[in-house]
This record gives sequence, structure tokens and C-alpha cells, in this order.
Amino acid sequence: MRNSTFLLAAIALAGCAAGTPSSYPATTEARLAVFAQATPCCDDPSGFQYKALPPRGILETDVGSASQVFDFHSGKSPFVAFELPQQTSPYRVRIKSEFKGKNGDVDAIFYPVVALLDDTFIVTHMTGLDNLRLEPALATPGGEAGLSVSLAIDPVEQQGKYLVVFTPAVLLGEPPDLRREGDMLTPPTLAWLERRGETLIPPSPYGHLHITIVPEQAAGGSTAAAHSRSN
Repeated sequence: MRNSTFLLAAIALAGCAAGTPSSYPATTEARLAVFAQATPCCDDPSGFQYKALPPRGILETDVGSASQVFDFHSGKSPFVAFELPQQTSPYRVRIKSEFKGKNGDVDAIFYPVVALLDDTFIVTHMTGLDNLRLEPALATPGGEAGLSVSLAIDPVEQQGKYLVVFTPAVLLGEPPDLRREGDMLTPPTLAWLERRGETLIPPSPYGHLHITIVPEQAAGGSTAAAHSRSN
């Protein structure tokens, strides 16, 4: 019942999303075909092209056919990468993958996961599909419905330097050939898929992201979330 609720709610929310031009093919089949031909951009995250993430505000971006692609521990995926702002106060980054199907129909969606890297490009924190939440369009002024993940960042304690958004390769039918050391994403993704069953909205390698950066809320007179966490 919970799985069915997830699918029905997503379709209902997505019904309000208007089709808009994008940097990737309109159909899921065409997207997967384009993605299958993509090759990794570099050997390790030090070669990524990082955009600057603003200290606060809203950023819109596509994960599209022109995006960088990397062979992560969990397999090949397109991605977007950001250098975190230089500030000392905790803040929160919310990343929403929007339902933007053709003519408002939702045939697939990009399932985002987020990795936080330090200045040596080591992953210090990573979200999973269990952290995704359905978010209605009204949750963001002028926004669209979608799947969102929220990450609290404390620059002082975490020493985070970079943020990377990608999707589990197993969702796209391209899991790693063998179990790789350091692959913390594929096993929980497979468990998540088993729980969702046939109610899952088909995954897409591409999608539109709405990113919001806001100061972290204070709680009880002190800054909440001294450590990175997901909602």
C-alpha cells in the first residue's frame, strides 16, 4: 500500500508540471540510448568541472546529455558538481529533481543522490534513495513538483569542499560489473527497488534540478545539525 501511495502521489503532483524545453531527449528510451553511448570524463573527481554554489539563493540546472559522466563506485552516471561557498555558518542545501515530462506527463524522473567531498576529493557523506521525499509544487514559490533531498552542511566541523549530484547506475540498468570496494550505494538501492516493486516511476539518466541554499535553522539557542544529515 505504501508503494502504491508513492506512485499515485507522484503522478498527482506531476500533473501540474508543464512541459518545458530541456537539454536532453523527450522520451525515456531516447535518453537511455544517448546515455549508453556516454563515456567517463575523467579518472577521478579531481578532474571534475565544478561550478560555484552560491552562499544562498536558488540555482536551476539540468543533468543532460551534455553533462559530465563518471564511473562512480556504484557505476556510470551523469552528474553535476559544485564547489561549496566559503562561509563558516551552517547552511542547508535542498536539491529537487522536478517532474518535467512532455505535455505534463511523467514517463520517468532523475533520482538524485548527493555526495559531499572534502578538499582531497574523499567522500565524507552520501545520501541514498531512502532520503528522497515527494515535494509538491507549492513547497517552492513558482516551482514544480518533484523528488527532493535535503543536506545540512556545517563548514567548520565537516570540512566539506565539493558537492556532487548523480544517480545510482543500477537504476539505469548499468550496475558495476563486479562488487566494488567502496560501493555503498548499490546494495541499499537494490533493497529500495525491491520494496518499491512495480510502483516505481521509471528512472531517467537526465533531469532538471532546482537547488535551494538557505541558512540552517537554529534550535534551542544553538545551530541545529552540527553534522550533515538528510531529511
